[in-house]
Amino acid sequence: MFFELEIFKLFILVLVRVSGLMVSAPVLGSSSFPVVAKVGLTAAVAALITPVLPVLDTPLPDGVLMFASMAIGEFLIGLIIGFVITILFAAVQVGGQIMDLQTGFGMMNVFNPAMETQFPIFGFFLFIVAVLYLLAINGHHMMLLALARTYDHVDVGGFMVQPEMLWEISTWGTAMFVDGVMIAAPVATAMLMAYVSMGLLGRLVPQIHLFVIGFPVTIATGLFLAAAILGIYVSVLDGMFERMEESVGVLIQNMGAA
Repeated sequence: MFFELEIFKLFILVLVRVSGLMVSAPVLGSSSFPVVAKVGLTAAVAALITPVLPVLDTPLPDGVLMFASMAIGEFLIGLIIGFVITILFAAVQVGGQIMDLQTGFGMMNVFNPAMETQFPIFGFFLFIVAVLYLLAINGHHMMLLALARTYDHVDVGGFMVQPEMLWEISTWGTAMFVDGVMIAAPVATAMLMAYVSMGLLGRLVPQIHLFVIGFPVTIATGLFLAAAILGIYVSVLDGMFERMEESVGVLIQNMGAA
């Protein structure tokens, strides 16, 4: 009976760690993902991980407060991993917002149920492409594998907040803006040239109403360039996902002692 109780407590802690990822990770944590399916997937992943974990050196605490504090640490592990992955999609949103401001679509927003926030037109389009690419390369599997690998470096109840981990997360905040600018750079550069050209044209031919022709020109140019650079955007996404995988690996190593 004691052995079965220890296994059940271990399963609960594993379930809590997986739940942290399911809450914060993109796609898996989306509100459009049915709750029943999300709970079933969380329980299934926890049931697969629990039997392969090594035997603990010390028994799990019986006290409610000690067990709850350990569960909070387990939840934070999954939450942090999902948060770091979400930063990548925030970079996509930043790039989309820059493109929308340059092309005139910034005045219109659509609701994105996956992120539960308002997205501009280009931001929503780029987000959908990023999600489809993530699913195409089995990125959702990578999230679950990354969570399973945390047990190689962070034992149950061994979560520690270290300066190296906080520094790694802060660098991702910087990378979010850099990647966003890189995504929007082709369209933003072309739109700047278009605005300069229309400004010169307005000076040469004052009879032209730039406010009348400006919006159609900028919108058409933005749509054309967005379609033209779609292949480049996917290549940028590929590099972003590779760096994300490496950063998650470094982050896991900095969470606790192996």
